[in-house]
Amino acid sequence: MHRLGISLFLAVATTCRPSVSLEDGWNELSCPLIQEARLELLCGGVYTADLFLKYKDALTTVDAPYKVFYHLQNGFYFLLVSFNESPVQSCESTIQLNDGLDFFCGDGESPLRLPDSQVFCHRNIMSYVDDLIYECTKPRITHFLGAEWEGAAAVHYAAKSKKLKLGSAAGMPGLEALLPCLACVLLQK
Repeated sequence: MHRLGISLFLAVATTCRPSVSLEDGWNELSCPLIQEARLELLCGGVYTADLFLKYKDALTTVDAPYKVFYHLQNGFYFLLVSFNESPVQSCESTIQLNDGLDFFCGDGESPLRLPDSQVFCHRNIMSYVDDLIYECTKPRITHFLGAEWEGAAAVHYAAKSKKLKLGSAAGMPGLEALLPCLACVLLQK
């Protein structure tokens, strides 16, 4: 009963909240602020329901894996967040993007295969990235970038997993899946 209540709350709450606008960044075949920098793995985690409720990022799903890579040069942060199952999630050292936005793990010479991926370049989503870093670091790192930051972030979305057919685009049970459960609970009373 408690899980049903939480699921129903999440479904209703997410339909009423605007999503984070990644379109404020640009999605094209160049991301000059990140390209050619060797980014080191900072942490990896899973996209939590709390993060979904706060940002409502429709390009990933609750419980989807993500990794954060970073490079610091002259006080300027270069960050890459990669969401969803892909070869990037297996990269445990460094990652680099070339001019064509091909991803290379470690010292590999062959680009990772990332069909249907999207990359958004941003300057103004550091609170989102900060929250992701906070969630995936142990012990927790608060305000990785500090109060006065300069930097840029690229957000990579691998294609969503095909196994999430039931429910909404957010990877959470859709209302169509919850309504029969709600009806059963109400009929039992």
